[in-house]
Amino acid sequence: MTFGALMIDLHDFVETPVYLWAFVPVCSLYPFLLAVNYLLFLMRGKFSQFLLQFSLFGIIGYGIMAPFFYAYYMFETGFAWYEFGNIFWVWLYASQAFLLWKYVKRIPWWQFVIIPAYFFEKDFLDRFSVTWSYVRYGVVSMNLMNVIFVLLLVVHAGVLFVFARKIFHVSKDVR
Repeated sequence: MTFGALMIDLHDFVETPVYLWAFVPVCSLYPFLLAVNYLLFLMRGKFSQFLLQFSLFGIIGYGIMAPFFYAYYMFETGFAWYEFGNIFWVWLYASQAFLLWKYVKRIPWWQFVIIPAYFFEKDFLDRFSVTWSYVRYGVVSMNLMNVIFVLLLVVHAGVLFVFARKIFHVSKDVR
């Protein structure tokens, strides 16, 4: 999945300033991070919590957003099987969250802060900069970009809330 999506992302890397490259990949990044974490699990018997939570934050957020974005995009540009298939592409790697959620454990607060900070920064850069090809090539309307931007902020805030409850929740038995 990573290599297939990377073929699409390569155009974005070429046309994006180097200092913004960390914010370019979406569909190529998360299957890769999941594969790395599964490999770490096979080698060490445990997941890298920071990598696991970073991956899960992304796949949950984008998994929720996929049907909204692609449906609205197809509403504006016309139905396309390719775009319809992208919903299932994203859901395929997002479905890993159902398997991995039970492995999420507490991480240091500074690592926890880095994860949502990255995603909120990516949301702003995707909307107002050149890190997202849909913006760069002008294939989506400003109305769509504004709606998606607001929805992404809301979804990422919701994911942050769910993660915070999972990570920092103290069981009544432990008190």
